[in-house]
Amino acid sequence: MARVAAAPLEKANIQLETIMVSVEARTGGPRPVSVATSDGKEQCFDEVVVTTPLGWLKQHQDSIHQLHPRVASAINSISFGRLEKVLIEFPVAFWESDAPDSENDSSDRISFMHWLSPSYASQTNPQRWRLECVSFHAFEEPYRRNILLFYTSGDCSTHITTSIRELQGDARDQWLRAFFEPYYSRLPGYTKTCAPLRFLATEWCNDDFAGNGSYSNFQGSIATEEGDRVPQESFCTLKFRYLARRLMLETMDPVCAVGFASAVITFVHVGTKVVKRLKELSEAGDVPEVFRDIRTRLPLLTSVVVHTQHKIDSLSPEAREALEEVVRQCFEQVSQLDELLKKVAVSVHDSSFKKSIRAAISLIEEGRVQRIATALRDNVQLLTFLDVTPTEKERPTAERWASEPLPSYASVAGLFLVPFIRDEQFVGRQDVLRLIASSFEAQSRVAISGIGGIGKSQIAIEYCYRYKESRPDAHVLWVYGGNIARFYQGYKRIAQRLEIPGWDDPEESILDLVFSWLSSTTNPYLLVIDNADNIEHWWPGKYQSGPSLDDPTRNLSKYLPDGLENSKLLITTRDTRVAGRLVKKGKPIAVQPMSTEEAKTLFLSKLGEEGPEFDELEIQGLLDELDNLPLAVSQAAAFIVENGISIKEYTDALQGEDAEEFLNEELDDSRRDEESVNCVFRTWKLSYDQIKQQKPRAAELLCLIAMLDRQSIPRSLLKVPEVTTSLNVLLSFNLVSARAGAQSYQIHRLVQRFVQLSLQRENDTQRWQETALACVSKDYPMEIGVAEWPICDALAPHVHVITGYNYKTMEARLDLAHLLCWAADFDIERGMYIQALRRASESLKIFRELVPERDQRLAAATWLCGRLRYYQAQSSSDMDAAAELLQQALNVSEYPSLNFAESAFELAHLNYDRCNEKACLEMGKASFECWTDKEGPNSSRTLDNMQDYALELAMLGHEEDGIAIWQEILERCPASNASEKTKTVYTYRSMASIAEFEGDAAMAEIFYAKLITLCEAMYNSDHIHVFDYRLSHAEQIMRQGRLKEAAQLSGAILASCKNTFEWQITASCWQTIAECCRLGKSYSDEQAYRLKTLELHEKRLGRNHKATVDAQDALAECYQNNSRYSEAKDLYQSVISWRNVGLGRAHPDTLRAIECLGVCHAHQGQDAEAELAFMDAIGRQSNVDARLLDNLYHSLWNQGKWETLESWSRQACEVDNSYRLNARCSLITALEQQGKREEALEVRAGFLTIGVPDENVREEKPVLRYPPVRGDRRFGRMIHPRTWSA
Repeated sequence: MARVAAAPLEKANIQLETIMVSVEARTGGPRPVSVATSDGKEQCFDEVVVTTPLGWLKQHQDSIHQLHPRVASAINSISFGRLEKVLIEFPVAFWESDAPDSENDSSDRISFMHWLSPSYASQTNPQRWRLECVSFHAFEEPYRRNILLFYTSGDCSTHITTSIRELQGDARDQWLRAFFEPYYSRLPGYTKTCAPLRFLATEWCNDDFAGNGSYSNFQGSIATEEGDRVPQESFCTLKFRYLARRLMLETMDPVCAVGFASAVITFVHVGTKVVKRLKELSEAGDVPEVFRDIRTRLPLLTSVVVHTQHKIDSLSPEAREALEEVVRQCFEQVSQLDELLKKVAVSVHDSSFKKSIRAAISLIEEGRVQRIATALRDNVQLLTFLDVTPTEKERPTAERWASEPLPSYASVAGLFLVPFIRDEQFVGRQDVLRLIASSFEAQSRVAISGIGGIGKSQIAIEYCYRYKESRPDAHVLWVYGGNIARFYQGYKRIAQRLEIPGWDDPEESILDLVFSWLSSTTNPYLLVIDNADNIEHWWPGKYQSGPSLDDPTRNLSKYLPDGLENSKLLITTRDTRVAGRLVKKGKPIAVQPMSTEEAKTLFLSKLGEEGPEFDELEIQGLLDELDNLPLAVSQAAAFIVENGISIKEYTDALQGEDAEEFLNEELDDSRRDEESVNCVFRTWKLSYDQIKQQKPRAAELLCLIAMLDRQSIPRSLLKVPEVTTSLNVLLSFNLVSARAGAQSYQIHRLVQRFVQLSLQRENDTQRWQETALACVSKDYPMEIGVAEWPICDALAPHVHVITGYNYKTMEARLDLAHLLCWAADFDIERGMYIQALRRASESLKIFRELVPERDQRLAAATWLCGRLRYYQAQSSSDMDAAAELLQQALNVSEYPSLNFAESAFELAHLNYDRCNEKACLEMGKASFECWTDKEGPNSSRTLDNMQDYALELAMLGHEEDGIAIWQEILERCPASNASEKTKTVYTYRSMASIAEFEGDAAMAEIFYAKLITLCEAMYNSDHIHVFDYRLSHAEQIMRQGRLKEAAQLSGAILASCKNTFEWQITASCWQTIAECCRLGKSYSDEQAYRLKTLELHEKRLGRNHKATVDAQDALAECYQNNSRYSEAKDLYQSVISWRNVGLGRAHPDTLRAIECLGVCHAHQGQDAEAELAFMDAIGRQSNVDARLLDNLYHSLWNQGKWETLESWSRQACEVDNSYRLNARCSLITALEQQGKREEALEVRAGFLTIGVPDENVREEKPVLRYPPVRGDRRFGRMIHPRTWSA
């Protein structure tokens, strides 16, 4: 610097801190230019070069005399921005807490931050000015500092500099800290200990000599002579280009001038270095082909970029903006390539081992290099598309004036401006293409809409090629509608290629020119507006969601042609609102996911012809997981091929934690617009972010929906503000779809996964899970009857989903416990006892943890859990555990209360199953007495539980007591608070029960028939009560001997209950039909139904459940009646084994099974085994059954065990019962067979003493006697209806 300054300091007269007042040109004199200064002096010069900030010049224009009018006009027209900088130093670079530690690795460091429109600093920044920040910690050593440099501009700069103008020291720092803390405190790693050390702020806006802020990176706008405001991007096209360009270099963004030139130079430098390294790498050995391809293409790209530097002045503002972005991308891609080559570059001095390692790395990184190569190739194409490469025109556009004649655009016929090649592997969508063609027959505008990734653009591309084939003379035009700049570029390209008059006149509006041509031409054409997704671009005045630099009066919808006979306008969009409004007539075409066959064909085509054979089921599983979404299918195929994984591995990853990584993988596709995202998750993120900006409530609703089951979401469940308009937005973006009647909705499986993963990244999952839980809990019925079944059915899948989440807060966990209880109650109604038990157990666990010991919520959960443990009991220990829970619930329940009454009710049933008559009747009575005390003697619940108690009495042999209670029910009915129809039900049911237990099956049949008719009217023909009464009706007909009729009725019930959850109805029907077969001695038919019944019980309840064991017993008896004794013995042994433990060794059902086993042995001639069985049964009885003794005599007789027979016969003779005569006969035979004739004569004489004629004393062998058949009368929890709960 000293060397450069030496000559001026030595030979020039430098006057610092001297204010220039004026510069004036004079006529005459040796030196015609005079410069006056503030100290009153005047100096004259031959020539004067003045450099000054634009702001100062605008304020002191009169200081420079005799400016040319056009120069003065330019100075007045050009505005300037205001750029200020604030540097903040911190003790540590907390924002780099997760960055790499290596000093040489800065690739992952945070270098730039941008706050676009901050809304969280309303006190200090109510206007939501945007801010930018650069980190000095991203620099290489020794320049790295713990400093953040904030850039401000415009009104924000003026506000800051004005506020701190008069502040000094700590007051100044405190103001700056208050203003900037909301922004740097949101950077990662920030804590309260990261307080700034010092602040340094520029104040250009306070400096008069700086023109009050004219040092700026941000342009303003230009005022034309007519007073209109022209966007800043257009000022360089004014006719005084030279002056404007010279002034621009003083005031514009450096990226537009010096920055752009520097970026090109840097890109060329790095690109040349990369080409050199690629050459060295190729010479060192074999490298992947993609490296060679880049080596060939990169010099071409470098040349093209250099060429653009010389043509930047001739570009439109939009093209210049796009060009700068392309050059930036090229620089990033080449820089990535340069870093990658450092890893794989080899030297002639490297060892063979090191060369092999680097070669392996090059192969590993081949996929990444391929993506860079594709991006570079696409950028070359984009440069061509922007017309910045050499064109067919010899003269630059900037040199043609509007007055010059142009070639006739009418001579240019049949242009095809679709910037994508045709997909030779295009799959399916024939129905959509036909629908587009047929729609164009009735209207000139057609729109296709659908969720991102559904294939809208691909359908449009295919339609363009088909249309061109059918109409070669027609123009096919393509415009990207995703943003305003690209829409302008598309229209500019159309105008240029069609050479519309005025297309190159800077004062003409391109949009108006093209619109006018499209609206008046006689040439046929097809215009495609692709990705018209943002409704704010089409009607900004109506749908503007926030501040925007765009003019709201210039909406793009005004520039779309309409109504011409030969014109066709095809629109693709994610937003059905845009589609519907732009189409005007007719409905948009909704694009749905592919069919299974189409998706499969697409998937296999993307995998390539050469590849392994894939499993059909694995392919189908993956397509189901992707819901046949085309972009997701293509993305999956590309990922599988590129990474060499299996279909199953990819499918498993989608269902796990790696889903986001897989679905965020970019898909290289030259047929998608460069601004379109080529992966499903990022595609949906664009829609999601747009919704959050336009309608935050809709984004919140989507978060809620994502926490529920994805299908059949009832509208009533979505209890959020603005639900109607929010749903409309989600439906418009096709993120959710409406089902029949728009009363329920569903969300795409992958969209749901996307939202869930997005919430995980934002650490907001727990809040929305709790919100979903609260919504379902509020909607779920607390007491479940018939009227509530449809509601519970609709909520069942959502309950299944939300009860699987892990909740942290006490409030949410209590909500979960309540919901689990209610859902378990409904599971019982549906016969889903295993799921109900799991839910009840989880609910009980939560209540035990969170509520006091005698809390009634805990009592209810304990009762419910005990009830389900009883229903699912498969052993004696299970029954004990159920009884213990029910007793606990009874002990902690308030009296009188529902918890107490229901606990007692279930204990009554449990004790009935355990043959504990005393406890059964005690609990049954306690249950109905509790309801009496709680609701009165005539309440519906009291009468219901009286009915249950009466049935318990009758089933346990106290028929008279039971009938007395039923008669009491009849007396109380008139005064009951139940409805008239329910009172009639009580009356008919009591009368039917009385008739049944009095043995009057015909009368019972009549009343059950009346109950069927009444309940069908009250409920419906498929209700559980109706099925139960129909079964009872068939049972009464069977007891009257009308077996065929009873079997037919049971078959009819069986046919009509297929769609119900009550599998027990099916089991009862089969049992009734089997009983009819037994009574009719059709044992083979009986066997079929007994087998089906057993299989059903095993499937539903398991092998060790009491009901399953009873079904085994019934089948064994069937085998026995059918003389299939071996099969019967096996089943009886299994039944005995369970009942010994489950019911007890002395239980009547256990003893009967043992006796039946002995009978089977006896029929097979296995008298020794039969004797053991009979002896076992006798040994367990307190009062020996004479029939059992008779069967024992039979086995002893066959074995010739006369002494044993004598002993047992003597014991039987001492018992006064109906079998005493048979015992004396057996005793006589046993004595005679042992030669004890005198004793035999004494016993025979005893017959004469008691008056038995000698001819009646038979000495024949005793006959085997079967135990009485087990009663099949139905009773208990499974079938018997509870009227009040219905």
